[in-house]
Amino acid sequence: MGPFANRITKLPPKVRELVEEFRDELSTVLGKNLVGAYLHGSIAFPEYEPHAGDIDFHVVIRSPLAGEEIRRLDHLHRALSARFEFGKRLDGFYIPLAKARKSEIPRGLVYGAHGRIHHGGSDDAWALHREHLHASAYIRLQSPSPNRIFPRADWKSIRSALYRQLLYARKIIKSDSWWAVLNLCRLVYSFENGRIVVSKLGAARWALKRLPSKWRPVVRSAIKTYHGTETSDYRAVLRRDARKFLGFASVRIIAFDSTWDSRQPHIAHLRKRERRAGR
Repeated sequence: MGPFANRITKLPPKVRELVEEFRDELSTVLGKNLVGAYLHGSIAFPEYEPHAGDIDFHVVIRSPLAGEEIRRLDHLHRALSARFEFGKRLDGFYIPLAKARKSEIPRGLVYGAHGRIHHGGSDDAWALHREHLHASAYIRLQSPSPNRIFPRADWKSIRSALYRQLLYARKIIKSDSWWAVLNLCRLVYSFENGRIVVSKLGAARWALKRLPSKWRPVVRSAIKTYHGTETSDYRAVLRRDARKFLGFASVRIIAFDSTWDSRQPHIAHLRKRERRAGR
């Protein structure tokens, strides 16, 4: 069991109570169809801030959900949303085991978000999520270890997922500039270091030390907003500089991506997996 797996006991009380209720009710609703359940994303890192993000999850099921199971899961999400302050932040997929064991992006999934059940979802960050799970950046709600289910990702899949994240940051740079700036920090970190298992906040702290000093105000403003301590001055900085930071980060990402092989011998394991997958 990885270092994050027992973090459920260290979660803020309101979140811990929600997560424990979600875990227990999943067993009741799904019974033998439940294979495993895992929380990942920001909640798996020590600096987790409940007000700043979703509670991401993957629930693996033995066979596709039937009508009654879907109805009961919808009731569960609505009930948790009504009872718990952060109930609407549960955001994740119910993935049939056969799809969970494949490298291809799972599509046509039942998923929970905004306090209810939806249909037709796809996990476009599938490669990134699998790498986090393999690196023990998760909280396990139900057995088994995710290493026994999810395949490792090759570099080609990881790279594609990272670029999809860049496109999404461009899309929301005006509406959710603080989130976009933090994720851009993580993307720059990933391409420069060859490591993707890092929180947005952890990457932002790295950026404060490693990126040119002119970008510190916009990164600090994003961090302040993440913690809910921003002022009008910080908001003004984000409005003024977030799009400029997007341009800087995009150029830097492309530059580091183009020289990846020569700079990053320590990510050879990713390249080896890619070559094996292509055989």
